[in-house]
Amino acid sequence: MSERSDLTLWHTQGEIRADDLADHGQGAYDLVSDLLDASVDQRLALIVWPQGSDPSDATAYPSGIEEDWIVLHVTRNASGSVRSTVTNALIDAAAAPHGDQVPLWLRSALGFWSQGPLPGFYLRRAGSVVLFDHEDYYSFEQLESIPSTWQFQAKYFGQAGGMLAWMIQDWGPESLAELFRVTSDGVPFYDALEQVYDIPQERFIDEFTDNAERALLLLWPYIEAQDRPFYETLNLNHVVMIAAAIPVLILLFFIGKRLFYD
Repeated sequence: MSERSDLTLWHTQGEIRADDLADHGQGAYDLVSDLLDASVDQRLALIVWPQGSDPSDATAYPSGIEEDWIVLHVTRNASGSVRSTVTNALIDAAAAPHGDQVPLWLRSALGFWSQGPLPGFYLRRAGSVVLFDHEDYYSFEQLESIPSTWQFQAKYFGQAGGMLAWMIQDWGPESLAELFRVTSDGVPFYDALEQVYDIPQERFIDEFTDNAERALLLLWPYIEAQDRPFYETLNLNHVVMIAAAIPVLILLFFIGKRLFYD
């Protein structure tokens, strides 16, 4: 067992691993609670279950859990799973009593946000929609379920992360917190999204598409533009100009050298 200010975590693989995962859980709590301007009233009890265990078996619960604590089950021995679990608890608290209104894509994006940079593979896959223009981004209806194949999962998570990036970058974290407050007041989520961001629901994905190339390059937590390597800013004209300039510079060097020694 390992205790932190807002949670207690149980793990079967020893104190060192429990401490590590508890740090991740508290880290996610601090980050996401600050972003959403929300907190969980009760203490969180995280149980990291060994592979093959059954969380529904109450007799296997560890001792020391108080009745008023919120019990959260983590079925993968991974820091990302702990962070995502804590993030989901904060999402539910921020939108309470209407946490079920928060869509899967936003939960997924915030889960990644709590872990650090979104893996580049996801962003590249989502960015290919803009670069190659051979497909569209997922609609809100399609975002209700995660694709079963990894290529489309990468597009899904990249789009979700990119949309969160765009929302934080262009409207600030205050608007994201307001989105959850309005949802908590009983406004259906996508009506709240339209109210806070002033974009009709049917236009939201199109507006994101227009901003996706920029949004997918933003640094985590998506508040500043990432400087692209200089070679990525070069185009064919730049290459031609540089290639043409090299022999001219060499010629001027030899002319200058000859004049100097003469």
